[in-house]
Amino acid sequence: MATVYCIDTSALIAAWYERYKPKRFPKLWDEFDKFIGQDRLVSSQLVLAECAKRSPELHEWLKDREHMFIAPDKAIQQGVQHVLNTYTGLVMAGKQKFAADSFVIATSEVHGYTLVTEETGLDSLRKIPGVCKDMKVPWCNLMQLFDAEDWTIG
Repeated sequence: MATVYCIDTSALIAAWYERYKPKRFPKLWDEFDKFIGQDRLVSSQLVLAECAKRSPELHEWLKDREHMFIAPDKAIQQGVQHVLNTYTGLVMAGKQKFAADSFVIATSEVHGYTLVTEETGLDSLRKIPGVCKDMKVPWCNLMQLFDAEDWTIG
């Protein structure tokens, strides 16, 4: 069975603005589109809301792909509560602007997805990688996704 990836806000923003701007890497964004069309790249609805606040251009692109955003059902909401109650540092670390973190983690855990983040901090329970490690939720960064899926762009 093919891996499904659940992408967080940091990965989307880093890809769009810092590393793989669509103007410079259009074929990469075509690959993202293919993955979205195959239901292999998903996210939480809260990520879409965060992108609306932080990145108008990225939000416009994402709006045309709204089907990739998963609404938090009861199982995800319970997972979010577990994350918030267990990993208080995730929220306390100035994350009010990144409220979707717990939802992306819970969505990945509930559905067995691999979480994609550009956060670092594998040994910190204040960061997504550290929480994922502790919860045994698979995660990767963008380059690891490209490698795992053998994407060659160019």
